[in-house]
Amino acid sequence: MAQIIVTAERGPEGSEVTEVHRERIVPADFESDAASSLLIERIGWALSDADTIEHRREDWGHRSSASTAG
Repeated sequence: MAQIIVTAERGPEGSEVTEVHRERIVPADFESDAASSLLIERIGWALSDADTIEHRREDWGHRSSASTAG
């Protein structure tokens, strides 16, 4: 069965990956506008969460570097 997986990458060159969302999908998920809209909405939330995680981790890295430099 097919899956949609959304991950957030961190570390050098995306060496560490955090899974944000995993969902099995079937053709029936696209048979109605309502079902497909809900699927797209869930993917959108997962993408937003992944982006937040990645940016938060970047900010933490900058803060750590700044606090150790001074």
